[in-house]
Amino acid sequence: MAAGSRHRARTSEPAADLLISLPPPLLDCILTHLDLRDAVRASALSRAWRRQWEALPYLPLSFLKNPGTPPVAVDRVLIRYPGNISNFSFKLDERSVGRVADWLIALCRRGVESINLQFPFPSSLRSSVFLCTQLVYLELQNCGIPPRPIGFTGFPALKDLKLDRVKFLGEKQLQAILAADVICRSTRVDLSRVGEGL
Repeated sequence: MAAGSRHRARTSEPAADLLISLPPPLLDCILTHLDLRDAVRASALSRAWRRQWEALPYLPLSFLKNPGTPPVAVDRVLIRYPGNISNFSFKLDERSVGRVADWLIALCRRGVESINLQFPFPSSLRSSVFLCTQLVYLELQNCGIPPRPIGFTGFPALKDLKLDRVKFLGEKQLQAILAADVICRSTRVDLSRVGEGL
């Protein structure tokens, strides 16, 4: 029995070595198409793959399929991963609502282009959302959007805006946000139960 397990160990190691011998761009492509959990778990395939996910040029972070993800898990990823984060999707709960402002600041520094935040109950979004000026896609559910800060020039790359159960905390906020966008004509806007004031 011991000989059989030794044989299995020997045969699994060359398979892992074959994976690491892939060209780095192909390896990065494979890992970026995995969800975060699987990309991190891929480090178990080989010693050479350990922490490979941390070296990816960009990483999509979607927690929509895992509601109830502890906020500390997101904090750890944002601390350990130094690269760009292409998109961030999160179904919030009462534990994570208070972390959104800090996450948005970290995401804007990482060049985030897509954000989808689903709040569990009516919550006030922090003005740090206006720091994410590279956004191409923005989806918000069940929140209040604060008045835009002085000097905010809009989301010039925004192509898709989806708002559901969203209230604007200042007058004519939606018009001001869209008017500030350089390419507003090509922005798709989907509004459901949107209002002004709270």
